[in-house]
Amino acid sequence: MAREISTRPLAAADVVTWDDEADVVVVGYGIAGVSAALGAAEAGVDVLALERGGGTEGLCGAVLYLGGGTPMQTAMGWEDSAANMQTFLTAALGPGGVDEEKLTAYCQGSVDHYHWLVGAGVPLDPGPDPECSALAAPAEDGFADVGGLEYAGGGLVWSGGEAAYPFDRLVPAVPRGHVPRDLGTPEERSVEEMLEGTVTKALLAHAAGTAVRVRYDTGAERLILDPDGSVVGIEGVCAGSAVRIKARGGVVLATGSFLRNEDMLRAYCPQLPEMEIEAIGHGGQDGLGIRMGQAVGAEAIHMDAIDVTLLATPPLSFRAGILLNRHGQRFINEDTYFGRSGIEALLRHEGIAYLLLDDSIFPEGSWRRPSWVSDSLLELEHDIGFPPGALVDTVAYYNNHAADGEDPMFHKNRPWLQRLGGTYAVIDLRAQPGPSPEGVGYIRRESSGPADVTLGWPLTMGGLHTALEGEVAHVSGGPVDGLYAAGRTTSGLGVYGYCSGISLGDCSFFGRRAGRAAAARARHR
Repeated sequence: MAREISTRPLAAADVVTWDDEADVVVVGYGIAGVSAALGAAEAGVDVLALERGGGTEGLCGAVLYLGGGTPMQTAMGWEDSAANMQTFLTAALGPGGVDEEKLTAYCQGSVDHYHWLVGAGVPLDPGPDPECSALAAPAEDGFADVGGLEYAGGGLVWSGGEAAYPFDRLVPAVPRGHVPRDLGTPEERSVEEMLEGTVTKALLAHAAGTAVRVRYDTGAERLILDPDGSVVGIEGVCAGSAVRIKARGGVVLATGSFLRNEDMLRAYCPQLPEMEIEAIGHGGQDGLGIRMGQAVGAEAIHMDAIDVTLLATPPLSFRAGILLNRHGQRFINEDTYFGRSGIEALLRHEGIAYLLLDDSIFPEGSWRRPSWVSDSLLELEHDIGFPPGALVDTVAYYNNHAADGEDPMFHKNRPWLQRLGGTYAVIDLRAQPGPSPEGVGYIRRESSGPADVTLGWPLTMGGLHTALEGEVAHVSGGPVDGLYAAGRTTSGLGVYGYCSGISLGDCSFFGRRAGRAAAARARHR
């Protein structure tokens, strides 16, 4: 039986002996934690990172959302600016709730952050693709994709729907998803294997050559406070025994989200626990860092914010099909970012989505399997259970305008507009939400229909409220003195919207800032 963890803070007066100490103590050693540790080490202070696993638990993907004219963008002829990047992200990461001060800092500091990442060993290589690059290889339908995202060349991907409505009406469309390269060849490893955790692994390798100390198998469980309420350390467990570690400058919480904490999900994101969550992310995403902060009066915000994926691609040519809700009606432009489609389907269409294709789109040998096939839309209506006439009317309206290169209802772009006809195939996306990389699962729900799987790859977006430099806000308004946080322990850049790569960008950018701020506090004490 698992031991119950109390996050109730401990008074420093009750600590008889400290087992270790440092100027800055970083709790959690994923991408936000290692970035915080590096940021603090750059200031020349003593840094100790704690990781309760035997190594980093948070090895996520490898796309970084950067822009404003990075070397990779410039090398491929893309013109970008911090202002255009911010305009896009304000729309894509909302609506509402986006921290404008943080977003401004992130966009204006994006090019500098790119150079910091490269200096820390992340292989962001500007210029055209070498011939051996797996990223450059086109798929069978002629479109190269990386994890379901359209490849733009030179290590760049379209990772947030930049070229799709409504974002293409705001600023010129520019790809900002930066994918590390120089990772190997297709003969050695698959693209997924080459990309898994690349950014985090590079930063960890770089940190290993610095003065950062790491204690593995050491999990923090509660904060230690001075009489004035300042955070001065942590109490945790190592090898089954309690340990108390003093933080002379500050504690940085970087312990991840609460995606694997069912009680917190039921309290804040009731859409998710109604479904069975299976093998999503790592087991450390239990919200402990958030609860530790709340136990000392920290404010948590946007705890209801989530992101989920509706992966109708690959292949990318499937964008020429149409997405349907339970009524046989379209509900979004099919060329948009799959996270936007997923949220729309989950929150406004009961998590139900079907993809209608025809035999000119569906390639032979596809890993996808049609749920229904017919030459008759009326027959499909009946078999799927759509209202009579709904699918016929939807396709007729779509085809009439697609023939003229128009989509007046949802504004899908011309490259993906074509009349549908001949033999039709419908994929129930609950049954086949996408390929399942190791360690990533899907949300499952009971269903009376033929499928029991709905949308995949969920993220919780809420967390501790932090200021620009990672200072954790108290519910009374001021900061919790000596406490900092970064990554998915906090409410980051993405709120009620998301772009692939924004988490790695957010975690590393603001993780570094939190570490530097804690180090500055240590130097001035």
